[in-house]
Amino acid sequence: MAAIRRQFVELPGEDLGTPELAEVASWISIYEELAAVLRAVLARANGHPVEELRQNLAWVEDRLDTWRDRHTELAGVVLDRNDHTLSFAGHSIRLTRREADLLDFMLRHPKRPFTTKQLATLAWQNSRLSDAQVRTYVMRLRRRLGELGLEVMLVVVRNRGYAASLPATVKG
Repeated sequence: MAAIRRQFVELPGEDLGTPELAEVASWISIYEELAAVLRAVLARANGHPVEELRQNLAWVEDRLDTWRDRHTELAGVVLDRNDHTLSFAGHSIRLTRREADLLDFMLRHPKRPFTTKQLATLAWQNSRLSDAQVRTYVMRLRRRLGELGLEVMLVVVRNRGYAASLPATVKG
């Protein structure tokens, strides 16, 4: 069932029209932390009335999705999740389902590093993938990104894992 997008009313200081990727990434971080807090509170609710918390979490997740979409729009990187096509700067390539799932997950969490175990579980919902298998998928995806000049988009964060770093240029 598809989520229904609510009307986006900006909070003070929030500007969905900003051309600054760093500002957009900051809002993503804020809403990710807020969503994590609400999820933790819901997990500890122990049968207490939680409908208002669930509604608040849905609102936060909706805003988070909006900011994530803005982030990829500004970077000019477009991933069609249905046919696994990645487009950038007027060029497109087809990805495998696993490559597309990995890239989609990484793009939705810009600049946030993930270990190979986290990627296996969160991007593919498959905790049985070995670290070596995940590294192979990351390496393949980086090679494919290179076809579009985006090879530096997936970076290694020392002692923390892999992160997506979108191009700093704004699409014109």
